[in-house]
Amino acid sequence: FRRIRQQLLSQNKFSKYMFYAIGEIVLVVIGILIALSINNWNEERKSSKLEIKILKELNNDLKTNLAEVDETFNTTNNRQLSTVLIFDYFKNKYPVDDSLKQAFEIINMDGLFNVANTAYKFIENQGVNTLSNDSIRIRITEMYERLLKNIQTREANNWEIVNKELLPLMNQHFVSSPTIDSSISFSVEAINKPKDIESLREDAEFRNVLLRLQNWLLLRLKWQKETLASLEQLILDVQIEIDKLSN
Repeated sequence: FRRIRQQLLSQNKFSKYMFYAIGEIVLVVIGILIALSINNWNEERKSSKLEIKILKELNNDLKTNLAEVDETFNTTNNRQLSTVLIFDYFKNKYPVDDSLKQAFEIINMDGLFNVANTAYKFIENQGVNTLSNDSIRIRITEMYERLLKNIQTREANNWEIVNKELLPLMNQHFVSSPTIDSSISFSVEAINKPKDIESLREDAEFRNVLLRLQNWLLLRLKWQKETLASLEQLILDVQIEIDKLSN
């Protein structure tokens, strides 16, 4: 190219030289564009691999959360059913038996919900734009910032009712006896036997606290059920996104 350029200049063929120079510039520009395209392709491939890795880890976390919420839902449901049984015993004036004792044990129990959020924290640190799918990104944020957080908040509020209102009354009106709930392995006894079932039936304060607990449990069940449905669908859609990016 240098020899051609020098030959054109020496022959005073300026128009041809200009044509040649423009062509050389075009070749350089094309080369730069090709290099940029290759670089962009490499960067996009790296970003896609990172996104797939994050989505896979995220889906593992979501599946863990699904199992946690499902277990919490079952515990909450058993507690709510126990309040129904207790009110039924009160209404029909049934005597104290093992079923009633077990119900009194169960209403004091609750699971401990632990959020699996390692992948979500990574997304927060790297920036939400790490995920290219806007819908997935919005739903993941909604899952962690609203649905799962509310489960934890409602769990904390539940313990407020149990520890500050229900247990003090049970300590006053109950005595401990051998536990009925077979799932309890850490204690041989539980506060499950009313001192006087007749007076307990007529105790307005105890009934009101039990009713508040029942209403709160029903509210938690509604929220947990919504979260379970959202989690199941999100897990499916994240997997679809993984498959799409992998092809």
